[in-house]
Amino acid sequence: MTHDVANSVLASVIALRVFAPDVVALVRRMLGAGVRVGAAALMERRTGTPPAPAAPAGFVQGEDGGRQ
Repeated sequence: MTHDVANSVLASVIALRVFAPDVVALVRRMLGAGVRVGAAALMERRTGTPPAPAAPAGFVQGEDGGRQ
């Protein structure tokens, strides 16, 4: 191995070691932003049924579906 190749390999390894944490943090941030944007887009397109009305105070539903 010549000195030029060895220097190139060492420089590449050092650069990888120095910049890898920043690259990982950037990728995680971009993935998180993508998830937030995707979730927001899904929420905008959602056409589900409205929630059921709340039960009156003191109402307890039993196993048979009736009042107790």
